[in-house]
Amino acid sequence: MARGGTGAKRRGAPTLNAADWAEAALQLVAERGLGALTVDTLARRLGVTKGSFYWHFAGRAELLAAALARWEERAVTEPVKALAAVSDPRMRLELILDASSQPPRARSLYAALAEAAEDPVVRQVLSRVAEARIDYLVQCYRALGHDASDARSRAVLAYAAYRGLLQLAHEAPTALPDDWPGYAALTKSAFVPARVSPPATRPPARRARRG
Repeated sequence: MARGGTGAKRRGAPTLNAADWAEAALQLVAERGLGALTVDTLARRLGVTKGSFYWHFAGRAELLAAALARWEERAVTEPVKALAAVSDPRMRLELILDASSQPPRARSLYAALAEAAEDPVVRQVLSRVAEARIDYLVQCYRALGHDASDARSRAVLAYAAYRGLLQLAHEAPTALPDDWPGYAALTKSAFVPARVSPPATRPPARRARRG
């Protein structure tokens, strides 16, 4: 499956750059698993020779590191930057939950990477992504008034629900909810704390007049 590159043009056609190889590697892993990622397979998929690959990378390990860095940027850094424009922590939390409760694909990059968690490089990246996402959820809950311990517990529970949904889509897709709007609403009601009304203020007591 040949594809055009985004690098500098050569003989009138754009060439493949390192980002193109890394993106193609992520797509291949998502579709066929980490074990399918080889230089030969990727070169055939892109319709080029291996010489193009070695112009950018020393080998498969370097390509995998670049691809995972690209995924980590997309999974953590970019969403955090986008959410920074939302000042209300409750709204930030609702947006996160809306995104995480969408119907997952039966075959996803996250599921493929989770299957390959025994690989030390993959495991380190998965761990960093999970910790960064949980830490951000903790910040949201803390901003809503929860203490550190409670905020951490809520964040872990919310992330575990998201992570479990992805795994369920991969292992038993027929067990997923049929009513996705209802599921999303239930998720939001479960993980977004209810607004706490400020205590009602009582008018000052009147002093009795002396006769």
